[in-house]
Amino acid sequence: MQIRVDNLTLTYQAHTLFEDLSLRADAGQRVCVAGPSGSGKSSLFRALLGFVHPAGGSIHIDGTELNERTAWRLRRHMAYVPQEPELGTAPVSARIMQPFELKANAHLVPDQTQVEAYWQRFALQPRLMDKPATELSGGEKQRVAVIIALLLKRPILLLDEPVSAMDKHSRQVMRELLLEQNDKTILFVSHDESLLDAADAVIDVTARRAGI
Repeated sequence: MQIRVDNLTLTYQAHTLFEDLSLRADAGQRVCVAGPSGSGKSSLFRALLGFVHPAGGSIHIDGTELNERTAWRLRRHMAYVPQEPELGTAPVSARIMQPFELKANAHLVPDQTQVEAYWQRFALQPRLMDKPATELSGGEKQRVAVIIALLLKRPILLLDEPVSAMDKHSRQVMRELLLEQNDKTILFVSHDESLLDAADAVIDVTARRAGI
């Protein structure tokens, strides 16, 4: 699915985060969103999800304009992983299955083989499945959140600093997974060199106008 952002301006408490930002990302493209802390990268993702309303410009997802009327429907095409995932207090195994209890995702319920394959690839210990999610480390939470996002099989992935708490092995696995998602549109924020190397383009939100 295509993401198209045209002349977008975002503000926060009367402060302009960025203005006149334009970008386009098609299926199979991996775009890194760059900029210093506080420049609006996370706010851009929240705008793409329909949670933040732009002060100017427009967002189109696969040709449909994102607005209050279409946001809920378009959001169902996206999987979002924040920098600090909030996984709740349930055991990890239950948290993984939680999104698939929703009617919209019922047809995607993963089998145990799928879950175990990602678990092993990220070198996660089997005992973590029975732990409350609150007891996971930051890097473990990020890995679990990425696994859930991939299991949802959404055509758009929004990843906000997905490897900031991961070890070297997990960062490499994340890079490999990004390169394998040839049918997805991926926007990610990262300062990690291995992920930057996997990007087809880098968009700096601090530039007045940017585009691909």
